[in-house]
Amino acid sequence: MLVKKFLCVEPAHNSILSRQILLEVIMIQGNWWKWALSLGLPTIVFFATPEMEIASPNTPLFFAITLWAVIAWAIEVLPSAVIAAILTFLYALFVTKPAVAFSSWCTFLPWMCFSALIIAQVLNRTGLGKRIALHSMLLMGSSFTKTLIGLMCAGVIMTLLVPSGLARTVIFVAIAQGLIEALNVDTKSRMSSALIMGGYFAAIAPGLFCLTGTEMNLLALQVISDTTGVSVEYIDFIVQMAPFSVFYMAFSIMMIFIIRGKERLQNEDDLKTVLAGRLKEMGPITAEEIKIFLVLLVGFTAFVTEQWHHLPGAFVFALVGMACFMPGMNLASEQDLRKINLSFLIFLAACMSIGAVAQDLNIPKWISAHMSSLFEGRDAVMAISFSYMLGVVVNFLMTPMAAVGALGSPLAQLAVTLGLDPYTLVYSLLYGLDQLLFPYEIGYLLYTFMSGAVTLRHIMGAFAIRMVAFALFIPLILVPYWKLIGFLK
Repeated sequence: MLVKKFLCVEPAHNSILSRQILLEVIMIQGNWWKWALSLGLPTIVFFATPEMEIASPNTPLFFAITLWAVIAWAIEVLPSAVIAAILTFLYALFVTKPAVAFSSWCTFLPWMCFSALIIAQVLNRTGLGKRIALHSMLLMGSSFTKTLIGLMCAGVIMTLLVPSGLARTVIFVAIAQGLIEALNVDTKSRMSSALIMGGYFAAIAPGLFCLTGTEMNLLALQVISDTTGVSVEYIDFIVQMAPFSVFYMAFSIMMIFIIRGKERLQNEDDLKTVLAGRLKEMGPITAEEIKIFLVLLVGFTAFVTEQWHHLPGAFVFALVGMACFMPGMNLASEQDLRKINLSFLIFLAACMSIGAVAQDLNIPKWISAHMSSLFEGRDAVMAISFSYMLGVVVNFLMTPMAAVGALGSPLAQLAVTLGLDPYTLVYSLLYGLDQLLFPYEIGYLLYTFMSGAVTLRHIMGAFAIRMVAFALFIPLILVPYWKLIGFLK
């Protein structure tokens, strides 16, 4: 149709319109393979899926629809939110009951993330996150190494307060960009890549320090709780994960030196002056910063004290976030609401729907029954290592959020079958999903590359080293620690 339209354009017509139509034709012709791949492979899977005694008869259709969505997300045939909506509608129409397909909206996670996005918008506007980071770096000292450590410490503080990896990435990458500009660092140099990744690691590496560290942690909690009925308290998560997370953060700092290579910061002596100057530019702390800090403190307290007040901490946090709009607070307005990326919530809910529908079709039990035979006669270390490697491999094929939604339930079921705590295998999966090589694998890293101050070839070696190293560190360090505290028997 577009070809015909293009051929019928009169010479007298606007040449800009003609070029636009031609570009549309080229784009459609160039994307035909994406549609062929996203529709062809699911069709093969639908007809090739064998009968499953335990699972529902609708399982082949579920696999086909889910595979279509995963491929479509990976190669971007449509906007991610549109794919997510189509996925959910197809589930509701042809696979299961609408109440199951849309059940994710009745859970805490979309609403908590909605609140977190509002708070992130306020944090960016008030500058509180930037102030915390600058203070932390100044307190640690003026050298390159001490500045990175201070940046990571600020990352831990922000991780405790802000349950959104993307929000923290925006804050810390902006700080790193400011340092690059102030110190006149070449944006194509290894030093520029090191500083930007210092901001990225400060935002993301502490993600497994606490339960609210990333959206994936919260999604995993929801999936496992729905599958096994077993939940985890905020304090318990810190005991189980925080010590190894500190080691993970330290290793991430070491990666920055690998990325930097032989380059040195030419103006390192001016680093303290630059940081102090940036802080001075912000002026004295404002009433808005104090207000948003109090909001975050109440939200954090709600999580930590959940076992005593018996109110769902996540919903309390979501409600506290709405306080930003209340009279007297005046921290957020309708204009802030319009800037929030609501499409992320649709994508998040769809990822949760994958797990909910799979659970309804009894698929996790079927997968667990087949996977457990692979581990018959093998110990827990083998299963935990397998879960980590599964996360590493799957990361190349689908987003981490979708991977947690699809694999969280089967792994939890497998852990129960093997006599393990259902969270052990999923915790290991989360570490595997944090191992990256390419920006497309997760939105946080993709946003970091949008800064234009990081080069892929500078960081790939460091990421590969971490990927291999933690395949060894998890069984050699994390597993013995879990045995020490009685989490793993």
